Amino acid sequence: MAVNTITYPTTTSTSSSSSSSSSSSSSASSNSNSAAINQGLAALANNQTTFLSLLTTQLKNQDPLSPVDTNQFTQQITQMTGVEQQLLSNQLLQQLVSDQGLSQAAGMIGKTVSAPGAKSGDPAITGVVTGVQQTNGQIVLNLGSNTEVQLGSVTSISS
Repeated sequence: MAVNTITYPTTTSTSSSSSSSSSSSSSASSNSNSAAINQGLAALANNQTTFLSLLTTQLKNQDPLSPVDTNQFTQQITQMTGVEQQLLSNQLLQQLVSDQGLSQAAGMIGKTVSAPGAKSGDPAITGVVTGVQQTNGQIVLNLGSNTEVQLGSVTSISS
């Protein structure tokens, strides 16, 4: 009796980033998480294609008098589907967190905020929030017509 086994390659991706400011670190972390999720989805699609190809080949070449147990195939397909769903859930959760931050920042429109100057010797920036935008994963508050402050650098908020 021949024993058929299916193995498929696994991919592990890690990413790390370090930054001096918390807002830059948050953005870098968010961007690296997105990249890791996208890499995971691409690797999963490749692995799923490989798995299905191996499964089809195994089914074609199995001994008809002693077929392979279908429970094994079902378990492997279920595992692949579970991993795919987990990655998609992570992607949707990341989008939800991003949208929540933008919504929170929109609540600051009309309020006066303060943030440190761009350089260590510069005076603090203070102004009324007139708009909010998201650029490269960073939430930026517009103060007046030409001043922008990252949400993560705000030190005080007043009505």
